Amino acid sequence: MKLLAALASSLVALAACGGSDSGAPDTMLLDLSVAGQAVIKVRAGPDAAALLEEKLVSLRESGPERRLTLLDDSGAVRSRYVAPRGRALIDFAQHPSGEISVVLATAKTVTLVRLDRLAAAISEFELLDPQAPNDPFYDDGGVHDDTSMLPIFTRDAVRVAAVGESVVVALRTGRNAVVAYRFEYARPAGYSQTWRTLVEPGLSMFGLGVTSGSFDVFGQLENHFDVQLDADEQGRIAVAVVGNPGLAPLFAAHADYFNQPTSITSGVLVSRLGPDGQRLGTTLIDTTQSSELHGLRLSDDDIAVVGRVYSQQLDDGTGWNAYAAHVDGASGALRHYGTVDVDRGEVLFDIAPLGQGRYLVAGTAGYVQNPTGASISEQTTPLLAVLESDGTLKQRIDVATGARQNQLRSIIARGGHWLVGGLVNGPGTHSGDGDSALITADGLVREIAIAAP
Repeated sequence: MKLLAALASSLVALAACGGSDSGAPDTMLLDLSVAGQAVIKVRAGPDAAALLEEKLVSLRESGPERRLTLLDDSGAVRSRYVAPRGRALIDFAQHPSGEISVVLATAKTVTLVRLDRLAAAISEFELLDPQAPNDPFYDDGGVHDDTSMLPIFTRDAVRVAAVGESVVVALRTGRNAVVAYRFEYARPAGYSQTWRTLVEPGLSMFGLGVTSGSFDVFGQLENHFDVQLDADEQGRIAVAVVGNPGLAPLFAAHADYFNQPTSITSGVLVSRLGPDGQRLGTTLIDTTQSSELHGLRLSDDDIAVVGRVYSQQLDDGTGWNAYAAHVDGASGALRHYGTVDVDRGEVLFDIAPLGQGRYLVAGTAGYVQNPTGASISEQTTPLLAVLESDGTLKQRIDVATGARQNQLRSIIARGGHWLVGGLVNGPGTHSGDGDSALITADGLVREIAIAAP
């Protein structure tokens, strides 16, 4: 595939494995297989785990196709939620009460839906924003739609995070501005908006088309539209987006509108908001080369972001490396940015604090990509590893693999253990070129105990 600038489940139960005090798994408590659905997000609730599962679709099909699955403590499916016809389930947030907020999208609309502990809908609220068409806009000839709450090119540009029983939503509008909102929740009234904050101004953005291939392995064709969000119990918020000079020249727009001069053109912008929505500042992370943003985690005084960066064009297709960066949550100072080079190509999807200044990261490694295009190999290996605070690789943890694409997409602490979600036997870029039935994957959820580092 060359880039052209343009436009669960059947469950299998408990397995066990030995370990040591070196950081390797000590005991694997739960090993779930999700037939035909990738697991892209895992959260632990008061009763069970909640999974965001996705049926993979080809580049010729609209998406995403996701569902929410709730598990009980034994790992059995307790209930499921599927979006009404015509809407796509994009993201969810787990509340302390056990209730869940999900965000649904059409091509132009965004709706919050409250679910009870059995995933039955309690109430819904359409997010309307009369200010959005008037947000500042830096016009460079790109396509935008002032009548839409989401970008023209994707519905997958909205995220939700819980603050107690309330929620924070961050999205990219049809004007390509990034906006954050907070909604309080009470029965029987439902959601009510308390504030709105412009995180990044609107600007012209461009899509990516392809000359060949049938599947977008890492979502690289839409990644520059993505918004990452996290919030903590105190209501502090972090929002991150990626800038790319050819597709999303966000650094220049940010520098002008917020009077924060910079020479950076490629990298990540991490914005901090207070509980009242007040902007506390934006940290600019220079990745130098073209990069993608795939994960964000706010914990105590640390904001961590992960993804991948095209470090070097190499003939063997191994020029992509994972990266991890850390921002001081109080001052906004950049504590660390560095690449993680394990095996050929790498990408990180999630990161979480492990204790003693170390972090657990999840992703994939061992792939190659067309050095002048977007074609990604069918074979990859799962990447679960411990990083030091400076990004140094302390240990890679072995995880069982499938025959094709293997990705670990989400990690979350549950008691003294970790839930890890991902997929095995997924497709590469060209796997489904002759047979679309090969665009499929099986999900996994594994509960592991990791000895103190």
